[in-house]
Amino acid sequence: MPRLLAVSLFAWVFASGCKPGAGEGAASAQPPPEVVLHGARLESFAGDRLIRSGTARQVSYQRTTGEVWATDATLRIPPGSAPQGAPAGTEGGVEVSAPNMAGSLASKQVVASGGVIIRTGKGMEAHTPRLTYDATTERAHGNEGVTVKGPDYRLRADRFELLFPDETFNFAGSVETVVGAPE
Repeated sequence: MPRLLAVSLFAWVFASGCKPGAGEGAASAQPPPEVVLHGARLESFAGDRLIRSGTARQVSYQRTTGEVWATDATLRIPPGSAPQGAPAGTEGGVEVSAPNMAGSLASKQVVASGGVIIRTGKGMEAHTPRLTYDATTERAHGNEGVTVKGPDYRLRADRFELLFPDETFNFAGSVETVVGAPE
């Protein structure tokens, strides 16, 4: 049972609601998923510390390849430490939601797509078409543009990198920022 929960969590973390090979013309070459979970709720621990949690409408796992897919998925990663200067009651952490997530247990990477929303405990909300998350480095990046709303700013950039432990974004390419109350 613990293995199924671990597989389910990673499946969720590396998920995409599509079938293996879907959209690549290889659907008939791939066997059906070996495990399909509906209404999945997941938690992953390192010792007694919660390191990831989330939900997904559906999670599929292919044991022979280690591939995982999820639909309507939300992944929550608690903060490495409480954000400095955060108001009392602010939990911190990062939440990533996407219609599709797909990944591999072997690579420990997941690609979220279909309109990804990233929310941080520091009050930032970012929208991007796609991001890649690496569970070993606790970093995500995207190269298809990002728009961000913060408590008192708005931003648009060509590319970004997000460091989950301290909820830090780095923006690259053409970057436009508007400081003041967001519209």
